[in-house]
Amino acid sequence: MRIAVFMGGISSEREVSLRSGAAILESLKNQGYDAYGVDVTEDNLITAFTENEYDLAYIALHGGYGENGTFQGLLDMLNKPYTGSGAMESAVTMDKAYTKAVAKMAGIKVAKTYNSVEEIDGFPVVVKPSRDGSSVGIYFCNNKEEVYNALKELEGKRPLIEEMIQGDELTVGVLNGEGLGVLRIIPKNEFYDYESKYAAGGSVHEYPAKIEKSAYDKAMENAVKIHNIVGLKGISRSDFMLKDGEVYFLEVNTCPGMTKTSLIPDLGTLKGYTFDDLVRIMVDTFRR
Repeated sequence: MRIAVFMGGISSEREVSLRSGAAILESLKNQGYDAYGVDVTEDNLITAFTENEYDLAYIALHGGYGENGTFQGLLDMLNKPYTGSGAMESAVTMDKAYTKAVAKMAGIKVAKTYNSVEEIDGFPVVVKPSRDGSSVGIYFCNNKEEVYNALKELEGKRPLIEEMIQGDELTVGVLNGEGLGVLRIIPKNEFYDYESKYAAGGSVHEYPAKIEKSAYDKAMENAVKIHNIVGLKGISRSDFMLKDGEVYFLEVNTCPGMTKTSLIPDLGTLKGYTFDDLVRIMVDTFRR
């Protein structure tokens, strides 16, 4: 079996994807797999998938093309097996507004969403692109003028306006429907921004999270619920905010980072999984 690790891409998360892909590729090779990497760029956006030979596509692409179902749909047409969630499930969860709607219907607590500036009944609020990740393009607004400015900056990116929940940042990993555990993120910056996520020492990962058991259990329950309701496969990672004992769902990532500072490798250790274990399980789950 030959495995191609697709990484890079053209989204704002390209650099992170390259690091995830490199770590996954190194693990595959160390475990004896016949694997190689493919850097997806603007020039080979389609041919990267059609002109390479592989028996399994290991997707290490984050954001935009790669995590929004587009490449998954292409691989479906090519009848090529690939790691992770399918095209439709990836498309739904790439959009934070759609995912929040699904979570709300499932009885999961979410932050209040405002459909227009006029609807805002309290500040601060958060304005962010509905279809982007890695905390790119997030604005914290304390008045309507700041909201209008944020919306202008995010023009064309389907901006989402929601109440700002200030509390503990939690994240939960799910592997093939099994909750891995809850991790509390303690960022060194004001919030868990791009630098906090990917710079060495940018944040402290507390795992298992030292929070009330009821909150821990609720976060685990809701992450597994979202994973199963949407029909996700392989690994997912759901983010939450904990405030006054209430757990608010933020978003779910269908292809979370696998860099040395990423959260999933840390969460995997709570179930006794090493980085290599996680990679091997993904291969075993999706190979034909």
